[in-house]
Amino acid sequence: MKMKYFFTKFGAIFLIGSASAQMPPMIDFERDVIKSEQNAASAKLAVFNAAPTGNYDLKYVRCEWDISPDTLFISGAITSYFTVLENTELIYFDASDSLIIDSVIYHNSNLVFQHLNNEIEIELPEILNIGAFDSICVYYHGTPVSSGFGSFEITPHETGNTIWTLSEPYGASDWWPCKQTITDKIDSVDILVTTPSAYKSGGPGLLINEIVDGDFTTYHWRTKYPIATYLIGIAVSNYEVYSFYAPHLEDSVLFYNLIYPETFETAVPGIDVIVPSFELFSDIYSDYPYPDEKYGHMQFGWGGGMEHQTMSSVSNFNYELLVHEMAHQWFGDKITCGTWRDIWLNEGFATYSTWLSFDFSDDPNHYYEAWLSGTRNTIVSKPGGSVWVDDTTTTTRIFDGRLTYYKGAWILHMLRWELGETIFFEAIKNYITDPELIYNFAVTNDLKKHLETAGDTLLTEYFNDWFYGQGFPTYHLLWNQDENDLLTIALDQTTSDPSVDFFEMKVPVRLYGENDSLDVVLKHEKIGQLFQINVPFVVTGMIFDPEIKLLHANDIITHAELPEGTLQLVTYPNPADAELNIQMFSTVLTEYTATLYNNASQIVYSDTYRLDGSRGLIKIDISEFTPGPYILSVRDDENDIVQKIIIK
Repeated sequence: MKMKYFFTKFGAIFLIGSASAQMPPMIDFERDVIKSEQNAASAKLAVFNAAPTGNYDLKYVRCEWDISPDTLFISGAITSYFTVLENTELIYFDASDSLIIDSVIYHNSNLVFQHLNNEIEIELPEILNIGAFDSICVYYHGTPVSSGFGSFEITPHETGNTIWTLSEPYGASDWWPCKQTITDKIDSVDILVTTPSAYKSGGPGLLINEIVDGDFTTYHWRTKYPIATYLIGIAVSNYEVYSFYAPHLEDSVLFYNLIYPETFETAVPGIDVIVPSFELFSDIYSDYPYPDEKYGHMQFGWGGGMEHQTMSSVSNFNYELLVHEMAHQWFGDKITCGTWRDIWLNEGFATYSTWLSFDFSDDPNHYYEAWLSGTRNTIVSKPGGSVWVDDTTTTTRIFDGRLTYYKGAWILHMLRWELGETIFFEAIKNYITDPELIYNFAVTNDLKKHLETAGDTLLTEYFNDWFYGQGFPTYHLLWNQDENDLLTIALDQTTSDPSVDFFEMKVPVRLYGENDSLDVVLKHEKIGQLFQINVPFVVTGMIFDPEIKLLHANDIITHAELPEGTLQLVTYPNPADAELNIQMFSTVLTEYTATLYNNASQIVYSDTYRLDGSRGLIKIDISEFTPGPYILSVRDDENDIVQKIIIK
């Protein structure tokens, strides 16, 4: 095969495949990625109560499992090594009541335990003091009861069955006794899956050994990198193996994939085409987080994907699904959200990374622009909703496609615009390589600090508006150019949700004339802000946000033709429901009266204002007005402008 190179803004990217290879068409991202993660999380989130496991720090876990894809059943032994964080004589693990705990072994002796309310309470023979290092082994078996659409499942495919797991956010304890938390990563894990020899097993880390014993084979997987409990995933089926070494900066990384026989031919090119994105992320973020282990996929029975550490579970091999899960190896696996309120640190980054794979590629179909335009339309389809998760009891809220995925990605996209390309990617690289955060947990403030440091700026207002706040702005631009080519722009905005009164942003506008164009950036810092620009051509029109940098909707651009002594105005929104804005433009110093009449020709509002010779803005509280049609009259000594207003 010929080797193909293409160039990005960050250097050369190496692509394995034929010279004619192209990115596949876009998939239904909402259906194939977001919905699957919503459903897999399940309704268990609302009722899960973690056991009191905060008195120890997990250091190492050895998982030994007997599994056959022909039976929905698991048996095994979980050996946990830990350091004690406070003096205690009780150790707890999370474990579903559907599992049968056979015994708990401590120093070769059976311990007394209770298994109630989805937790195991273990009585130690003596108090363990702070700093003690010890271990406990739990033997168990059972038929796991999955929470919703994931946890531990058996699914048929064309040539066999698959046993697969999906534990995010609280499904791990459905199928194995564990410490189910996002406050403690296990430093290293060994996983040994014994299954009939017709099957293969996938797991995290490196495949250390395949041990054949009669009709059974044990697959020994090992990861030496810290791992969150929910990111441990396995799958067992009659897989075929596709493996190769992908170029990685000055070295290479093993790609190891377990694929159903019936989909092997279509899966291979799907995997090959994501290698440039793997190299892109290694370049703009940092080295692949698990270079001496692997990256790969194990096909499973759910309609989407899950970013299991070093080996994502995927139902198909569509480009965007594979790139999304691969990006999670940096954002979600290497650095994991420290609370479910901050899940956008996982999902927003993975979504934006998928967009970047188009932005930095030789993309003749302009998918990047389509992504931005389409997702912006989705976000602004509703007026409210914060990226910060205000309700962690429902999975549809945690994994909300419009907010967690799309608006989370847009927070990053707009930061890239606000801070500039170089500073933005410097900050992200500093965040993903922070020694305090790598292979650990993070919250939004950790990212914010790196962005502020790299940009030498404060972003508290930005995050208050876009992360904690709700909604988006609608811009109202009124412009006029005089005979000396001086362009005057009056820029206002309204917000879709009262939680944010104003979005401070750099606003890009493209000015165009008959044969010329000019891009300008307006630093919008207050309501009714006025900008004056000398433009070396006659402006005939404007395009707001021509390169899709900002989140906004329903903008109004008005050219104010202003012969001497005239008055122009724009009202918005119309229809209006809480506040009516009247924006005026005049060439002279004048006094004017604004009067609002109801449908019975009665005056419901009237006031007189002084215009300073350029423009003016007044706001009328109409929240108590009866819905219906109204007439607005704005009059000075020479002009009387009348408009129809609808109050809803």
